[in-house]
Amino acid sequence: MGQNLLNLLPEELKNVANEFSDLILEKSLMRFYQNLSEENKTKMAQVFSEGVEQEKADFLNKYLGDLQKIMIEEAKKIIAETK
Repeated sequence: MGQNLLNLLPEELKNVANEFSDLILEKSLMRFYQNLSEENKTKMAQVFSEGVEQEKADFLNKYLGDLQKIMIEEAKKIIAETK
């Protein structure tokens, strides 16, 4: 239903929704990265610069739950700030 609703929006509002989504992702990834231990930051850098796709997927899957939680929290923060 949400995707269908987005399709009904004027193009300008679709762009705003996309910018909002990008902002949430950017803030979430920054916070996600900051929350990683130094060891995991090093491992992430190594995996994403040298690793094969499966290693990248494995790393993300291991920490993805945290990222999803952070994205929800960041979206709620942005909404609260705009009220």
